[in-house]
Amino acid sequence: MISTVIATPYELARIPLAVLDISLSGLPETSVPRVTLDRAIGMSDKLAGALLRNDKIAKRGADRIERSDKLQLATRLEQDAAIRREQARDVAAAGSRQAAQQRTAAKKRVVSGLQEADATEARGKQQAKSNATKTASAKKAAATSRAASRTAAVAQTKARVDSATQAKKQAAQRAAKSEVDDARKTKQAAAETRADADRLSGLTEAKKQERKQS
Repeated sequence: MISTVIATPYELARIPLAVLDISLSGLPETSVPRVTLDRAIGMSDKLAGALLRNDKIAKRGADRIERSDKLQLATRLEQDAAIRREQARDVAAAGSRQAAQQRTAAKKRVVSGLQEADATEARGKQQAKSNATKTASAKKAAATSRAASRTAAVAQTKARVDSATQAKKQAAQRAAKSEVDDARKTKQAAAETRADADRLSGLTEAKKQERKQS
């Protein structure tokens, strides 16, 4: 009873704070004015209860401060959770973007790899075709060279045969001419011998006649 009587002046002095508390009741409990007023009233009640040795007032102040602290803690935790959720969304979005970029880059690498493989295959085919053409040209040139060599060898052989044939022909012609010349000379010598014999026989016969006549 005595503590209640002693507390009455404080309760009367606290009325403006209570009225202000009621007037701010429309604001969120976590708003700055409400939090500031709650802590001011709580600290006032707690201090007054300690001074007046009124446990009810002190507990009312302590409960108000604790409730305000819990609300602020819950608000901070909710804000932290919201920040973490936002960060998680940002990380997820960044991860999605990175994954999309990686998929796009992977697709590009696949396409680039396929294009490079096609280009390499095309270059290989072109190189093989070029090598085949070069090989065919080289074989054709070698065959042409061999054919030319064989033709030249045949021509040289024919030339040697023709030369030998011509030489033999010329030698035969010279031999035949020599034989004809020898035969003509022999015939001429025989004619001259017969003529000499005829003259000698005439002379002999003339000598005989002369001896007979004498």
